[in-house]
Amino acid sequence: MHKNLIAISIFCWASLAQAGICTREYMPVCGQRPEQPPQTFSNRCMLKDAGASWVSDGECPSAQPTAQQAQDITLTVAAHDVACMGAAPMRCLQVKEGKALKWSNFYSPIEGFTFTPGVQHKLLVRMTPIANPPADMANTRYELLRVLSRQPTQP
Repeated sequence: MHKNLIAISIFCWASLAQAGICTREYMPVCGQRPEQPPQTFSNRCMLKDAGASWVSDGECPSAQPTAQQAQDITLTVAAHDVACMGAAPMRCLQVKEGKALKWSNFYSPIEGFTFTPGVQHKLLVRMTPIANPPADMANTRYELLRVLSRQPTQP
């Protein structure tokens, strides 16, 4: 009798697992169905029930930033740079964003822009978030769209 009860219990448990009955716990996993982009499943049971393959534990990384996430901004770049401290000692541009009154250190490169000492620039720049950057990298990409003005300054 005891052996029959164990056999029935195992059969019922296997049937429930195949029927797609999963707990509601949230332990996200990233999975992928054939020919579809990766997606986050609430747990491994839900992943298996959907017929997806495991990619990684945790939520899937965000997709590449879309044009909606990118933002065009105006930066005024001072005619001089300054010593500053990033991950190591470095030179920072001095910038004002939009109509800001104060100069601030700018630690990231602006792709397509070459700093010229003695010349103040007003730039139109595309600012694009970077999803899940490495710890030693910036989380935003800056790309020069257009030089709006160039003004030499007095030494």
